[in-house]
Amino acid sequence: MRVRKGRRTQWNLSFASMSDIAFLLIIFFAVVGKFTRATEREVTLPAAEAAERMEPRDIELVITADGVYTLNGSRIFQEALVEELQSLITPDMDKERRTVVIYGDRDVEYNLIKPAIQAINKAGGELEMAVRVAN
Repeated sequence: MRVRKGRRTQWNLSFASMSDIAFLLIIFFAVVGKFTRATEREVTLPAAEAAERMEPRDIELVITADGVYTLNGSRIFQEALVEELQSLITPDMDKERRTVVIYGDRDVEYNLIKPAIQAINKAGGELEMAVRVAN
């Protein structure tokens, strides 16, 4: 009796999927890896022993949504802004001391801030708007 040998099946490996996996691994390591750039120059950063403490500004103008103006803690009327600011600002002051910080309420309308800006300009001050950084 003759025993028949079974047909041999040939294995065909598809290397297309292997190249896809290798490509994905390259992309993964490129995204996750840390890139460093060699600089040609060495940079020496300055060191500080202690941070300088900033003094609070002398001139603070608070404007509420209701239209109430407060200059350095005392309530003033819109018509008196220029005179009050001129009494606090002198031309021989340096820029830091002439700076007026406006703290405006979030809901304050621009037509309430505009007279304050004009009064600061007429008094010879420097304008700085206080904002809160959004998280």
